[in-house]
Amino acid sequence: MKKWIFILITLTFLGCSSEEEPKPTIPLEIEQRNTVAQFEGLAAYLDVEVVEKEGEFIYFFSFEPKENPNDERLVPGKDELICSFLNEQLKFGMDIPNDCKWLGYYSRYLRSGTVPSNFRLHVILSGEEKERHPDDLFFGKPIQLNSIQKIESCPIDFEEISTPIPLESRFWRLVGFTDTSGNIISYPTCEDPEIGVVFHNQLLLGSPIEDPDAKSFTIESAVWSRPGPLVLVYRISGENTLSITRAVDPSYTPPRPATAVTDNFPNLTNAIFNKYDSLSSIFRFNESVEFSLSGNTLRLKNSSNEIGALLVYEGN
Repeated sequence: MKKWIFILITLTFLGCSSEEEPKPTIPLEIEQRNTVAQFEGLAAYLDVEVVEKEGEFIYFFSFEPKENPNDERLVPGKDELICSFLNEQLKFGMDIPNDCKWLGYYSRYLRSGTVPSNFRLHVILSGEEKERHPDDLFFGKPIQLNSIQKIESCPIDFEEISTPIPLESRFWRLVGFTDTSGNIISYPTCEDPEIGVVFHNQLLLGSPIEDPDAKSFTIESAVWSRPGPLVLVYRISGENTLSITRAVDPSYTPPRPATAVTDNFPNLTNAIFNKYDSLSSIFRFNESVEFSLSGNTLRLKNSSNEIGALLVYEGN
């Protein structure tokens, strides 16, 4: 009998010892999880992933790789570094510090996801990819974000042609701002690459004040502002000079109520606004703008403030 009891105890012990060791639990906090891989200098778009759970929406910052957009998105565990970054980049900073993900970046800057995808901030990341947790609600790879920097500009590629192109009635896209020697010193932002100028062949609205032959021009950009009672217009004076004068808009009425939005500056980055402001500074009342056309390229220069620009016409 004792023999059989000994055999039973031995078998029970062996059975217990053969069971697998319990797997270690994965922490809920992403930064405390095991590192799967590291990445350095990754170019990506800053985005927001929206997940619905039990009738409520949950928002996560996410990064979409620029070179391989089909790769899984990266989802950081903490927002502090991104919120601090946005506070530096957005015009007037982040005035909604309690929720920079939803109220700040997603609703205000991305306008709830309705803007073009290129409008997302273009950034460079470094960090560590972490293991997933079964309870993760997001669909991307969890990461610990160590650094984030803005990609300051995105040069555009274009083909120069020698065929003469008229100045008027076409969109001249900004290639970059130039120094006194004509060299490019600053390119458009990645978020607003379609910034440029249209010189119309007529006066679109209002009545010219100083020059009866004046015509309208418009600066096209992601920047929007309500026109005032006076608008700048131009006239070609001489062979290579634009004279900037004014016209009055008789239909102008002040925005009502007094709190009506007059511009979208709070919804922009500093970089977008600064490029628009620099391009606008070429055209100043009662000043002349030198221009030269060479095929499909246009050079502008205001001799008073030395701001110059190279633009290109990309139409057929």
